[in-house]
Amino acid sequence: MKKLPGIFTSMFCLLCLCKADAQNDTSKQAVTDTAQVHTVKVSGYIKYLEEGSFVNNLSELKSLGLIHNRLNFKYQPDDHFTYRLEVRNRIYYGALVKDYPGFAKLVAGQDGILNLSRNWVNSNGVLFNSTIDRASAEYIKGKWDITLGRQRINWGISTVWTPNDIFNTFNYFDFDYEERPGSDAARVQYNINTSSSLDFAVSPGRTTRQNIAAMMYHFNKWDYDFQVFSGIYQQNFTGGAGWAGNIKDAGFKGEVSYFASNRADSVAVVASLSADYAFKNGIYVMLSGLYNSLGNDNLINVTQLTASTLSAKNIFPFRYTLFAETSYSFSPIFKASLGEMYSLSGNALIILPTFTYSIADNWALDLTGQCFYSQQNGRYKPLGNSVYLRVKWGF
Repeated sequence: MKKLPGIFTSMFCLLCLCKADAQNDTSKQAVTDTAQVHTVKVSGYIKYLEEGSFVNNLSELKSLGLIHNRLNFKYQPDDHFTYRLEVRNRIYYGALVKDYPGFAKLVAGQDGILNLSRNWVNSNGVLFNSTIDRASAEYIKGKWDITLGRQRINWGISTVWTPNDIFNTFNYFDFDYEERPGSDAARVQYNINTSSSLDFAVSPGRTTRQNIAAMMYHFNKWDYDFQVFSGIYQQNFTGGAGWAGNIKDAGFKGEVSYFASNRADSVAVVASLSADYAFKNGIYVMLSGLYNSLGNDNLINVTQLTASTLSAKNIFPFRYTLFAETSYSFSPIFKASLGEMYSLSGNALIILPTFTYSIADNWALDLTGQCFYSQQNGRYKPLGNSVYLRVKWGF
């Protein structure tokens, strides 16, 4: 605990320097007509999140605090090259740091080919971790776009479950990680015309069993955006397709992926459908469904959902899952939403309320709940409840 003041001081000084650099860059850009060239842009945020978790009784409440800082550096030496470096700094403290088995390992994560994550402090209920989750060089010229390094390859279309997102599968419950995970990869994109393109990516793993390589073709037809892909996913042949469009005034999206290895019992199909609609009175509704052929209908504990490392081949624990969300903006600065997940086969129910308030420019306050229930002996019993209060300042 004695190390915390020094850590906070160092982070504060670093942020002040970054903010000053960003302001200097802004001044320079006002002088030159080539604002995007020969400049280093710095952005990021600081978030404070307080979590309280319990099962049945508030007397069993366990707390977890998180100070989350992100620094984004972007450098463009000319019109063709762009270099990016993005760092997450997280300080966890509270009872859950000590009581949760393997918490430090979970935070450090599986960090790609290069180990760019480090736990600087892990003692007395305090964990301080830094992770470089973006480090890439991008070259754009004409119809070509080539990127090397740690990057986000977002092939998903839907919001909740994205079966086509084979390079960077994410956990929907990890709402505090807006940028989503990245991967160490080489990516080449070729824009055939304004409505079609080719996208090829390779992400080598630490072992040959973890290698991922695939090619995707994007095109537009009947006012729908389509994509089809094929490749290798961790020693599995994989192929799939997705689309996004509208049925009258409602959005309609879908994704399906197929995985097959040498073993007949290892074939997997993952598919999702979603529709959303915005009413004239400001109410927004989204419905989504997921089919996961490898889903297991026996939910043992909440960590299977919130802390597990998901894969594109087994994207969610259950075989059949439905999701519904309703949101409404009471004013330009206050919004509320309510999400519900229900497993048709596992009889699990998840309630996800969220309230968002914009305090000022670049300041936001969120209150989020995650309540997990499972049907046992004909009754729904709580598996775990978590409440998160978060304040965010962006720069």
